[in-house]
Amino acid sequence: MSEKNTNKSPLINPNKLGKKKLNIGMVLDGYYPSDIRVRKEAESLATQFNVFVLCVKNKNEVESEIVNGVHVKRLISYKSFTQKGIIDIIVAVRFIHPFFKNQLDSYIKTNGIDILHVHDLPLAKTVYLSAKKHAIKIIIDLHENYPEALKTWFSWRKSFAIRLKNKLFFSYKRWANYEKNILPKFDKIIAVADEMKERLITKHQIESSKIIVITNSEKKEFAKEFIINKQQNSILDSNRYNIVYVGGIGPHRGIQTAIKGMKHLYKEIPNVLLSIVGPGHKDVIAHLKQLVTDDSVENIVQFLGKQPFQHIPQIMQTSDINIIPHEKNEHTDSAIPHKLFQILMSGKPLLVSDCRSFQRVIATNEIGYLFRAGDPLDFAKKIIEIYKNNSLSKKRSAKGKKLCLHGELNWETTATKLIELYKNMSV
Repeated sequence: MSEKNTNKSPLINPNKLGKKKLNIGMVLDGYYPSDIRVRKEAESLATQFNVFVLCVKNKNEVESEIVNGVHVKRLISYKSFTQKGIIDIIVAVRFIHPFFKNQLDSYIKTNGIDILHVHDLPLAKTVYLSAKKHAIKIIIDLHENYPEALKTWFSWRKSFAIRLKNKLFFSYKRWANYEKNILPKFDKIIAVADEMKERLITKHQIESSKIIVITNSEKKEFAKEFIINKQQNSILDSNRYNIVYVGGIGPHRGIQTAIKGMKHLYKEIPNVLLSIVGPGHKDVIAHLKQLVTDDSVENIVQFLGKQPFQHIPQIMQTSDINIIPHEKNEHTDSAIPHKLFQILMSGKPLLVSDCRSFQRVIATNEIGYLFRAGDPLDFAKKIIEIYKNNSLSKKRSAKGKKLCLHGELNWETTATKLIELYKNMSV
């Protein structure tokens, strides 16, 4: 199949690419370019090297195309959600993905791959075995603390089959042992936060020099989205004091703490409203809505569901406070979301829980506010503090925006470390 070129640059035949540039092969069990982290990394590396992404094909996508200089190879497809679930179990049993295993040999040979860059733990062994066979170097990119995340991701799910599957195949102990055994086999490890690097050194005795931190900072150009979307009508009520959560909805996100905190707010802030924006499994949403009913806060909490991504900047900017109320555990302590930096670029007040990574970025730089994770009363106290001290909250917000646009809290700064990593890897 011929390649579709979405940015109208000259088509390049991978078979004719010279060895003047390094050929990087990224491997992703997901869609591209919808994965924000993978897209930013791939596009930045494509400014210096040839980048090929092996990923999953959605039904409406073409198999092969060039997206902003990145060669996208959608050679993996699942017939249904059920088939994907079965494959996940197969991967959990042997830690080898049959579909990716079948494609990797030809993918490496056809594109002359020099280094493989695998995203996250589930595909680690599959990619390691292929790299070993072809005698090429490998990098693993850890988006999160996967074993620890398994403890919370499905804790509110009601399905007996899901609970049984997770108990048998996705237990913390099983995946923590796998992580310990497989990570030392990689030439380099990319961690998403300094706290994850510390964890890998302490827990698995991995040498510090082997780990590089590439955080989820945002491109400076994202700030333009707030200007573009400023004139749109907001889905938020301008007559209310809007506390907004934007993002995926799950047990570890801590939205339950914010909901429980609302009953302590309406006497101090009569027009207060918590808006929850984002997707979540029906069991998770049902659990949170029951909390709303239990605390009788139906008039000051609303669920707005998933919104188009292009509307998110405008929602962030028209809020009075943006919140990231994550529960505090080994997973959230060693991760950091894209939306943290996106909110900072909005120039609006930010309240986060005291996860270690948040403390480092927010408290150290004095660019937002922290509350004790899992503590609804402390959450409410901090909201009231921001509400009553508008001048200080504006000062901190302005400083956060400045550090993103003119300091080091941006993707442009982060990307230089990623590019340097590859420049220093000999093949």
